[in-house]
Amino acid sequence: MKTIYLTPPTRWIGKLTKARLLPNGPVREIAAHGVPQEVAEFAAYGARINILEAEITGPSAGRAAPRGPGQTTLNLMDTTTAQTLSAAIAGGGQAEIHVQAAAQKRGHPSGEHMWLPLGVDDRFICEPGVKHRKWYLSKSPTALTKAQIAGDAGVAESVVTAQWLLTRPQYGGTEQTAINANMHEMLRTGIGVNGRSDHWFLERGYDYTNLDWGGFGGQDELHPVKVAAWGTGADPVVRIWSNSVMLPYSVVQDVKAVRMYAGNHQSLQAWFGYGAIYDHIDVGYSVDFQWTTFFTIREATILSAYKDFPLKIDNGKWLANGNHVAGVYAFETDSILIDSCEIDHPGWKDGYDYNGDATMPHPVSKYSHCVYLQTGTLDVTVRYCLLSRAAAGGFQMRSGLQAEGNLMVDNNVQAAINSFSGQDQFNNFLDNVAFSAGYRRVAYEEGGFNWGYDVKGPQSSMVGNVIAHRANPDDPAEMAAKPNGSWAYGVNLEFPHLVEDTQAWKWSTSVPARNVEGIDPVVLDQTTIQRFTGIKLGKTFGTIPELVAHVAAASSIGNIVREAVRWTKDRFGTPIPSRTTPADLVFYPDPRIEGFRWDNRYNWSTKDLPGANIADTVDLGGNFVRFGNTNADIAALESNGGLLDVVSGKLEIGALSDAAEMIIRKAGQVWVGASDQPLSVEAVGGRLALEGAASNLDLYAGGQAQALLGPNCTVLVGKSLVVSGQRARVGWDGTGTAALTIGGKLEFRRGVEVTTSDGGQEKIRFVYKHIGQQVTGSISGFTGRVAAVERASGRAETYKVWFDDVVGTPQAGDVFTVQPLRKPDGTETKHNITIGSVNSMGVTPLQPFRSGSVGDGLTDPTVTATVTLASTAQIVIPAGLPSQDLTGPGVTVVNEGATLPGGVTLTGGKLIYTAA
Repeated sequence: MKTIYLTPPTRWIGKLTKARLLPNGPVREIAAHGVPQEVAEFAAYGARINILEAEITGPSAGRAAPRGPGQTTLNLMDTTTAQTLSAAIAGGGQAEIHVQAAAQKRGHPSGEHMWLPLGVDDRFICEPGVKHRKWYLSKSPTALTKAQIAGDAGVAESVVTAQWLLTRPQYGGTEQTAINANMHEMLRTGIGVNGRSDHWFLERGYDYTNLDWGGFGGQDELHPVKVAAWGTGADPVVRIWSNSVMLPYSVVQDVKAVRMYAGNHQSLQAWFGYGAIYDHIDVGYSVDFQWTTFFTIREATILSAYKDFPLKIDNGKWLANGNHVAGVYAFETDSILIDSCEIDHPGWKDGYDYNGDATMPHPVSKYSHCVYLQTGTLDVTVRYCLLSRAAAGGFQMRSGLQAEGNLMVDNNVQAAINSFSGQDQFNNFLDNVAFSAGYRRVAYEEGGFNWGYDVKGPQSSMVGNVIAHRANPDDPAEMAAKPNGSWAYGVNLEFPHLVEDTQAWKWSTSVPARNVEGIDPVVLDQTTIQRFTGIKLGKTFGTIPELVAHVAAASSIGNIVREAVRWTKDRFGTPIPSRTTPADLVFYPDPRIEGFRWDNRYNWSTKDLPGANIADTVDLGGNFVRFGNTNADIAALESNGGLLDVVSGKLEIGALSDAAEMIIRKAGQVWVGASDQPLSVEAVGGRLALEGAASNLDLYAGGQAQALLGPNCTVLVGKSLVVSGQRARVGWDGTGTAALTIGGKLEFRRGVEVTTSDGGQEKIRFVYKHIGQQVTGSISGFTGRVAAVERASGRAETYKVWFDDVVGTPQAGDVFTVQPLRKPDGTETKHNITIGSVNSMGVTPLQPFRSGSVGDGLTDPTVTATVTLASTAQIVIPAGLPSQDLTGPGVTVVNEGATLPGGVTLTGGKLIYTAA
């Protein structure tokens, strides 16, 4: 057999030891049916994006996309074990791809976070759902009392109940008619707090810590319950603890959140939550996320994360491990986004005693950090935050994360990001900037000081980061007090970085400069946090406390942090592009990082994000792309065979340039203009909105998805419109007329509602995580997908669960298994849920519905729609469906020759199913 040796066929990113690098693969000629065939060998990483120096197609696992002449992007995110894959090489020949086992079992942080569209006020938009009312509450003496309302309405005071007020928005429905906050308990008890998208507004200037917000839960991700503020003055003060206001589908905005115990501040406990947001809030002390999933905290200030007096004392000293504080703490938590927050001074107070005297203020220790994410905390993103003056770490991470564009200032350890086990996730550390080494000392439990970036773990990536000036060069006293810095970029021989290009300037005496060749030293010397602060304050220099105060008072924390990072990187010669002109952006997965997130600028050809200009066009390049944590309005989308996974945020697409395939789930929205290109969508949550004519639609709508079909929609032969379950909404909103033509299949799939009291909130959060995924009944053998979850009573006792795509019939006592708990040791604990009762079954009819997204979201639609069944149309009805209408009010069905299945009739322009 003839062997020909070529140059290495795989391009590696980062350094590999010889033991990790496969030999250069030979090209072998193998006789196959008498025809010689070349076989080239390649090496690749499991659970990562890889670039192969060849054009391959049809890999036996993973997803291949052309990258350019002679290159292929190979997505092996779901391939975690060592194995050899086969593929075809363009122009002839075969490839063998030797996949190395995943260096981290759980791959990259997912990028799945709760994110909604933003209004002009930079607050998340909470749409009104099916059950909705605005409530304006106040403690002002002028707020309406029950007696005043009764007198105005001419009824007895006993008539003024929650249900009576619910239908009379003239009382409490506006700022001018605000009602006394003492009615809050009557309202929450009388109208219920679950499955409603009510908006509760509290007048500023008052303390509402006596009000109970526990147990509130909204309708779904797009229609959460909201607690916010109105009026002028200081933000309203609310009490948040244990399982309050972070249960399913809730948004808290513009409040000051407190929690006290025995006269001492305690962490704001956000436990067991799902699909919730804290937006523009003042936490003050600390936030404790435990057993919480799909949660976002954004534009929050945490500025006094220290204790007023010790809770635990040891021989007259502060006990370090017992009085520690983290600005944000998390444990066994999934999909947390910490965005544009300011966390300052955690774990110590000015004037503390070096020896820890308990009669003196809170001393520093190695246990207190700005952000402390414990083991078992996965799928985390931290971006655009100011993390400053921590007793220990700006970051202390244990399970991997994606950190982008953060500003770290004067922390004893700027960032300790360690994910060693191989059972967790990769570290991706991008465009972060650090200034000023913390030199706070203490006699015991001190930990590190003057440390920079300590980022360790298998295949950790550090891209575009800067660390500079352990001390202010314009302050000789500070320079003398901080003689050295250490750990500039966390070198670790056991786990070498996949990539590490940190720029350093005057941080460490051992590494005074790094990756700054050719840059004017004067410019670098003048790139200090004190000079940036001076720019913001209109003077030459500012102090770090002045920076903290300025950011806290600003309208946007994130904007100032992004400005500081851009200013620094500009002066270090690695600018972040800023663009206002339109561009054609191509998705080029960056294998150094995660390689699939839309919101990561490094994955785009322009190195900035689509939507900077409304005329931007996007080419997915055949890749898998996850859209979320942002909103974008673009002129056109070209897929080239790619797959778009939309999990949050709002993507507006003017037109489709070719056939598009999408998944929409959780809080994701896609709005599409008129297009004659094929559009294939699987929606199990969020919203698909067709704003123009769609002439080639293939749609599955289940779960809690909304599908707005637009003015003129066609399902061609060979394509389907599938409506599954009782929670999805498919139809139209607004005014005018609409048309739907079915040339292919119109299929209804049965949904079933059940009740469970198994596991309470601790287990039910895993049912929320399982929405859109299949389950099987242990006794009946039914199969279906989890469609929706809603609390039925109390705080945690009983839940309703909806299934769609149901085959068979669930029964009481059936056990089904949902998303497991991912443990730090790499094992997974299954969660089994027992069905208590079976309540109802059916499907949602095609009809107009109030989506919450048109106008003010509160006006019922008047649109009328005509559904035309072409002669080729097929109507598919599931077994076991009870009698019901398949089309609702406002819809007229015209049959042009389609054969209707048994039990389905067209009566009075309506499709009706009658069970045998």
